[in-house]
Amino acid sequence: MLGTFSWNFQFKILEGGPFPIILGLDFLSHSKMVMDLEGREYYFHFASHLPMKFEGLIENVKKEGLGASSYFQQLAKDANKIVTLSSTFPEPNLLEEVLKEYSELFSGQLATVKGAEYEIELLDQLLARSPPYDCAPPKLKLLKEFVEDLLQKGVVRPSKSPYASLAFLLPKSGGGYQMVVDYHKVNKKVCFHSYPLPKIEQAFLHFLGATVFCILDFNSAYYQIPLTPQSRRITAFCTPFGLYEFDKLPMGISIGCQGLSHAVDNLFADLKGEYVFNYLNNLVVYSAMVSEHQEHLREVLGRLHVE
Repeated sequence: MLGTFSWNFQFKILEGGPFPIILGLDFLSHSKMVMDLEGREYYFHFASHLPMKFEGLIENVKKEGLGASSYFQQLAKDANKIVTLSSTFPEPNLLEEVLKEYSELFSGQLATVKGAEYEIELLDQLLARSPPYDCAPPKLKLLKEFVEDLLQKGVVRPSKSPYASLAFLLPKSGGGYQMVVDYHKVNKKVCFHSYPLPKIEQAFLHFLGATVFCILDFNSAYYQIPLTPQSRRITAFCTPFGLYEFDKLPMGISIGCQGLSHAVDNLFADLKGEYVFNYLNNLVVYSAMVSEHQEHLREVLGRLHVE
């Protein structure tokens, strides 16, 4: 019961939370509730003349000494453990059937987007060069391992380019290292492409009415976009043990986001705004119903499979 109004509604039971109740969008839609967050009031469409106050919520949380932020973080972790496709949708699971049809797409192997060679254009022809970074033997060994891995994956190749950007190791926040290339000299010369980038705010407009979502995270998305031969020379990077250049779009190039968006649009331009939304290396497929989502997901995965 809220105020003088009551409903029959099914809630999920959460134990140990900082709030007595959490109202989701399904309940807000069901009850026709309208919230005025600035005025800390709420009312219902059928009784807009009877606004009610959010009272005692923050005071109760502070009094109990409960951390809402930490509670929700733990709640999200617990939900990830128990929520799967099988538990979310009834049997037979139509979406799992589609994923099994295209299981090779989820192997972790890098592919190459065909027919979408990306060109890096420069404002002038003055060369950008840097000497190799001096590494102590342990880091030198690690740097060689990173380069060898990229060679085996077909991401880089040995180079004879007159360009040379600096490659070095950067500590990761979670421990270990990653190889990065300092393209700041090249980026000053790169001709900026005014290709439109998606805005996250647009997603909410497109998702109106959708109830089923699938988020596809492209594996090393940049490394699946091939470069033109001339562009490869521009990406060359030097190490104490040799010069290499990227066959695929490298991270660190200032127009990398434009290159990725261009490649995705080449594949899904006719589906964007219908049931596909892309944001950087994430592709969202959204539908109103599960049965509809099955066909949408099959179409999207089919196009990725062809490539």
